Amino acid sequence: MEKSFRLSSDGMFSRPEEIFPETPLRIIFLSVEGNVTEQNYFGWLEKYREKLGIKTGVHVHPLRRGKRDNFSAPAQVLELLEEYIEIRESDILPNRMRKVIPTKYTDAFVQQYMKDPDSVDKDKKEQFEMLLKQVGIDLEYQFFVKEYQGQDDLFGVVIDRDYNTHTVMQLNEIRKQCIEKGYHFFITTPCFEFWLLLHLVDVKKQYKGDMQKFRDNEKKTNKHTFTSLQVSEYAGHSKKISEKIFRQYYLNHIDYAISQVKKFFSTDVKKLIGTDETEDSKKGKLGSNLPELFKLLREL
Repeated sequence: MEKSFRLSSDGMFSRPEEIFPETPLRIIFLSVEGNVTEQNYFGWLEKYREKLGIKTGVHVHPLRRGKRDNFSAPAQVLELLEEYIEIRESDILPNRMRKVIPTKYTDAFVQQYMKDPDSVDKDKKEQFEMLLKQVGIDLEYQFFVKEYQGQDDLFGVVIDRDYNTHTVMQLNEIRKQCIEKGYHFFITTPCFEFWLLLHLVDVKKQYKGDMQKFRDNEKKTNKHTFTSLQVSEYAGHSKKISEKIFRQYYLNHIDYAISQVKKFFSTDVKKLIGTDETEDSKKGKLGSNLPELFKLLREL
């Protein structure tokens, strides 16, 4: 992989102490496949969580990666989560990160730098920052996610079924690893945009006779598959979800989406993934198990 250290904020985050006077009850950390749509959706969800019946002390944090990080295969989504777990569980820096930082930059120096960058030697600071840039380490964000911990945190991946790219075997393997490690596995068939569409329209009624088109989810334009094109036509956005769009189309319709997927589609992970028995069964059943995420957020 071109970039060994992928967690990166691009400068767009706030330190936990600036937001929370007390330790959160729970934070659900998510590694998501999409670097724009899912990041936007869960980011706005965090901001408006109280309007959704989520307790003040419960939060969701989509782990961030660089804007140019397009590593979104299921295994790479899991890899990002495990990079975070490694940082979370290390005393100062994970071993593989420490290996690329010369020993002259001691743990004490790194801690002092993070506490107050201007308090360390200016020349050494400039050299250190140049090194971090060269090896691709966003140290400030690394420390942010390390410090940002609640009392009962959970971890999960958010993945598209994406029949045209992800095999049944690949997804079952990622799910198996998540189960073994105690991570949550969230999946939408055919893709996250189908979950968005459930906020916008009565899918079963509006697309009667077109369900197979969602399962096939063919590419329609350079920017859109069949499913994402429907979302774009109703909500007027492509990948990016602005705060205005979220408030207008999604915020007050999350329970409608949950109701629809439970009533008309599947929330069973095995059925969402599908089987290798036939070409059709490989596409999985339409639906999503994201209602499980909202249950974890609301029922603590």
